[in-house]
Amino acid sequence: MTKSDSRVNIEQTAREIWATRPHRPAGEGKIGGVAAAIGRRYAIDPVLVRVAFVVATVFSGVGVLLYLLGWLLLPAEGDQTSGGESLLGRGTSSMSPALAVALGIALIPAAGIAFGNRLSGLAGLVVVAGGLVLLHRSRAELGQLPAQANHATQAMGTPATPGAGPEPAPGKPVPPAWDPLGAAPFAWDLPEPGPVPPPAPQPRRAPRSKVTPVTLGLALLVAGSAAALRTDLTAAQICALALGVVGIGLVVGSLVRGGRGLIGVAVALVLVTWVLHAAPVASPTVGDRQWHPATAAQLQPRYELGVGNAALDLTGLRAAPGQTLHTSVVVGIGQARVMLPAGLDAQVTCESPIGSVDCLGVTDSGLPAHADAADVGSDGPGGGKLVLEMRSGIGDVQAVRQ
Repeated sequence: MTKSDSRVNIEQTAREIWATRPHRPAGEGKIGGVAAAIGRRYAIDPVLVRVAFVVATVFSGVGVLLYLLGWLLLPAEGDQTSGGESLLGRGTSSMSPALAVALGIALIPAAGIAFGNRLSGLAGLVVVAGGLVLLHRSRAELGQLPAQANHATQAMGTPATPGAGPEPAPGKPVPPAWDPLGAAPFAWDLPEPGPVPPPAPQPRRAPRSKVTPVTLGLALLVAGSAAALRTDLTAAQICALALGVVGIGLVVGSLVRGGRGLIGVAVALVLVTWVLHAAPVASPTVGDRQWHPATAAQLQPRYELGVGNAALDLTGLRAAPGQTLHTSVVVGIGQARVMLPAGLDAQVTCESPIGSVDCLGVTDSGLPAHADAADVGSDGPGGGKLVLEMRSGIGDVQAVRQ
């Protein structure tokens, strides 16, 4: 196949995808019905489509962008055109112009998030586009096309008139109107009962798919081997390896109609991976931790905790005049709290993707939450200084004075 032939095939596939794009079903979708429409079009579980959108959002940021595009460009059930096309004057749509404009405006920040890191955004877009092309080529004839419902209705024909019975056989006497139960003597000629049909065989229960246990076993094996052989890998990277194995299992399961139990595992791994990536923790420890360094020599450059509440008490810490100390507190899931001495100069940065921060009185609770604060302490400028960085993946961050 030449290069031009390959380009023509891709263009033809893209035209087919657009021409057979699904309609968003009413009442089946969670938000907008995009995942439900794609699942119905290609005969796959909509939950699997939602997992794909979540994974694309976490690892490349294009998931939200593509979902908004689907909401804007896929017609609603019963419509001939989408909300975006209707906004451009190419037909009518049940989507209100206000919603179409809002979705179009939302595409701007979504594109900024997706392509802020150009490499990961473009890579994610290429992976999603390639996956859609492969999915269409392998399952184009499956699922429900937009016009199939009308065709099915027409194929059923006109329903029979209620109450109309079968036509009587030629030559067979018909009971008179005054004898609807056939009690007249000529109606006593009843047919002999035929043989009793054998009972229908009970359908065999399909054997349980082995995709879920095999995939989970492989994911544990890969994660355990990576943790044992590669000590330089972070907890987020190990979870990402396990998530990759589960993702392969989901793809295999969608082809052999199995592996539904992997959906919940994939969602949990996506969340954990994202949290550990947002607040990288090298050692995934669990439980509350407290530290009380009293001298500059005892102060560690980094304090970290996987899951739990971390408390760093620096109220006894002293620094020589002109000395600058550096440390950080990182928590995967839980609270990070640092208590500073009253007289030590401090420059503090507090971050939490999901949570709130209180950085020496400067607060924020956005998504993400971020605050910077600089304070010279109760004794004014001069003396020692502490540069502190605090971060929690999911949880609150607090830096306070004694």
